Amino acid sequence: MNPRNGLKRKFDLHMKETVKPHLIGLIGDVHSEHARLEQALVFLHSAGIKTIVCTGDIVDGPGCPNQSIELLMAYGVKTVAGNHDRWLLENKVRHLPMAHHKADLSAQSLNYLQRLNKTESINCHGQRLLLCHGMGDRDLGKAWPGTDAMPIERSVTLDGIIKAEQHDWLINGHLHFRTIMAFKTLTVINAGTLTGHRWPGFSVLDLDEKSVQAFEFTPQGVQPAIALKVPTQPEWQDTQSFQGDWEPLVLFKREPS
Repeated sequence: MNPRNGLKRKFDLHMKETVKPHLIGLIGDVHSEHARLEQALVFLHSAGIKTIVCTGDIVDGPGCPNQSIELLMAYGVKTVAGNHDRWLLENKVRHLPMAHHKADLSAQSLNYLQRLNKTESINCHGQRLLLCHGMGDRDLGKAWPGTDAMPIERSVTLDGIIKAEQHDWLINGHLHFRTIMAFKTLTVINAGTLTGHRWPGFSVLDLDEKSVQAFEFTPQGVQPAIALKVPTQPEWQDTQSFQGDWEPLVLFKREPS
């Protein structure tokens, strides 16, 4: 018997009495970090968190894409396709460091990637979530209110999602930067990434408290990093309201200045 499947079943039994439907596990870009992915999934399931989402970019990284996909499947993680997943299937941009190729993936893994959607709408605990990689169906799309380090990046795609008022939350990745952007009718949470040494981690969204608890990987195991409440007075109507003077709400411990 696969020990990973056995571990999954053990937590399923435990969760029958401890499921917390108001909590959602947020996993950003995986980039084949299968060991960190397993750490995150075991932690979330042991905490009774049944709904877990992932922003894609499963391939192209230091670990094993097949093991990463097996884990996402075993834990029933709702996942969307990232630009790296698309590039692999299209055999594009394979000159990148740590790039994977179709030959590196099992038939099951290739089928899994081919079946991923660009977006997923999820109804959870009476609230509506849009899961995507970039912005909506644009896997390279991004939005940024403007800071000293990075200029304003407006998004017509995001503005359309905001105007439609069909979702309360948008969960995305791509930027590898865990943060919260609060608009009047929509809260955007970037789930970040599992890879790298600067800001790797994952988060938990509390739909009741309107807050996000971030976690990081340490030699001692998973540890809480920072918790943020969604601002009660959102800063913007849409991305056209960006002014370029934003102080990011980051979901990781700030490095000493």
